[in-house]
Amino acid sequence: MLIFNNVFEIIPTIGTALLLEIGFIFLAIALFWFARILGELLEIIQKPPVEGLIRIAGWLLIGTFALPHYIANAYFYPNLTADSNMWIWLWVFRTISNLGLMVAAALAFIPVFLYWRWTRE
Repeated sequence: MLIFNNVFEIIPTIGTALLLEIGFIFLAIALFWFARILGELLEIIQKPPVEGLIRIAGWLLIGTFALPHYIANAYFYPNLTADSNMWIWLWVFRTISNLGLMVAAALAFIPVFLYWRWTRE
């Protein structure tokens, strides 16, 4: 795939680190939109408003995944050869981003499961 190799060679290191974060910000925007739709559906079936958990999951994606992951890939990863202490910070920021992603997934799953259970009754 010569075309994709040329595109990624043009984008500097900071640009390639930014591609994944832009995708997760779009995912967070989709979660915000889904939370609004789920809130309206919960009003129709007269159940408690639990769509706030999905909004929290969207903000967690932005705050605990996109930002630390960008910092790790844009600043720590390119400087690993210059300073060996960057390994510690790299793994700290990646651990924060992956734990944030896991918590956001759990928070987004809970309202969906509740809605599924309530509509099966």
